[in-house]
Amino acid sequence: MGNCLAGPKAAILRRENARLRAELSKAKAQAGIPPTPGLGPDHRNPKKTYKGKPEVVVIVDPYSSGQYLVQEFERQLWPMVGVQSSQELAGFWLAQFDEGQFAASVQHKDLKSTLRQLEEFKVVAVLPGSEPGVELAEELTGALNLPGNDPKTTKCRRHKYHMQERLREMKVRAIRQTFSNDVDEILKWQSQWGRWPVVIKPAESGGTDGVYMCFNEADVRSAVSKELGVLNCNGVVNDKLLVQEYLDGDEYIVNTVSYGGEHVISGILVYQKRKDPATKSITWENTRFLEPHGEIQDQLVEYTFRCLNALGIRHGAAHSEIMMTADGPCMVETGARMHGLKGPKITELATGLGTHELLVDIAVNEARVFKAILKQNYRYVLKKFSFETGLLNFGPDGILAEPIDVQRIRSLPSVVDVKETVKVGQYMPTTRDLATVAGVITQVFPTLEQCLADIAQIRKWEAEGFYVLEKPKAAAPAAVAPPKGPSPKCSPMYAANHPVPFQLSPKPSFLPAGEVGELKLHLDSMEDLPEATI
Repeated sequence: MGNCLAGPKAAILRRENARLRAELSKAKAQAGIPPTPGLGPDHRNPKKTYKGKPEVVVIVDPYSSGQYLVQEFERQLWPMVGVQSSQELAGFWLAQFDEGQFAASVQHKDLKSTLRQLEEFKVVAVLPGSEPGVELAEELTGALNLPGNDPKTTKCRRHKYHMQERLREMKVRAIRQTFSNDVDEILKWQSQWGRWPVVIKPAESGGTDGVYMCFNEADVRSAVSKELGVLNCNGVVNDKLLVQEYLDGDEYIVNTVSYGGEHVISGILVYQKRKDPATKSITWENTRFLEPHGEIQDQLVEYTFRCLNALGIRHGAAHSEIMMTADGPCMVETGARMHGLKGPKITELATGLGTHELLVDIAVNEARVFKAILKQNYRYVLKKFSFETGLLNFGPDGILAEPIDVQRIRSLPSVVDVKETVKVGQYMPTTRDLATVAGVITQVFPTLEQCLADIAQIRKWEAEGFYVLEKPKAAAPAAVAPPKGPSPKCSPMYAANHPVPFQLSPKPSFLPAGEVGELKLHLDSMEDLPEATI
């Protein structure tokens, strides 16, 4: 499961995670929010049996968008066993685990002991709920002889360096890269082709965790100093860092579900970003759900299917991030799991069928819906236009003096949800990247024109002074991790301010107040967010 901390550091992390879970539970209780809804204890008691053993579905790390998976299995009256792959993950992962949703819960220590705890059940399917669970889920499917991807090739689906090398080996367009813990070696690699910027990031983390765009040697040295040896948000120590060419172009998401080596498309989305050379920043503005057909979509689908085949993704969900460059599409990375955070729900709202519903279909319903879509040109039907749109502060930074006018935003016709990430009294930075947006708006509407008009109105309000800020009395919180320390995404402070991705308004947020944290914004992460991560 990667390089994990042991000894005193691991003990400290476990104590922090336990404290965080207790704080979040207390905050939910104080806010009057009931436990995660389910179908009650009768549902959690398995009814179906096979040779005397109750039939169950196993979900590994049911975090982030994995909660939609849990809810859909509950809706279809399937009991589940929840497996946690590691107790050394960042707190924002572990705090989402609710034992009350499962017939049994397992804290994984080694494969043998986990299989022993599953012996009392007839396991019919094993699925990863989020990125950290991919590796163990594939190990379990292999050990239990269930449909899944070959665990012998897991590394090329989980490790970003090996992923690109596998694509290259299979003659599929891949990113130029190196993988090293030596700054001089990295700089020597860059000098061979002499192009800036380069991107430095962990090979087994998610979303924007530890991702740096480096424009010169000083940037490279700084990024390596800050991230090498750090425990990333997926519970893996960055013993080396991945250095890749910067891909210039528009970034797309292609979400798929595979069954028996065949693939269907559940959604294609595109990021709109604002690039600022002066601040060396790329600001995410929104993510739009696209029509299933078009010149670019056709190229993306053909290329994505080649990548899935090369990486051995034959069964289950995949979330692929692809850059459309001057010489065609190029994979940034693929996760062998669903789009994170609100991704499956947005897909359901836009197309009528969420990725989570399609995944449950292939797991327990003999792929009835999957096969029907496969016959219909393997693509979804776009019923409504959908966006995830950021709240952006392009003015001076400061302390938020008045609440963000959420109701004003909600009055716009296409807006169905608003999740602000900065509260009164907290620091609001100038928006310059994914980590510094002030919140996320979910839009769904039958016409594209209304969605775009509402975005334009929001930007107009922001330009007119939508955020009431006061000058900070002290220096703003540091936005980067200290050298050799845990990543800020692994801290309770970050988790406490991370929006709950699967909780839609008007339910109140149960997040306790605190310092402003980072927000990862891929309709996963809008990676994840974690990576997200929406």
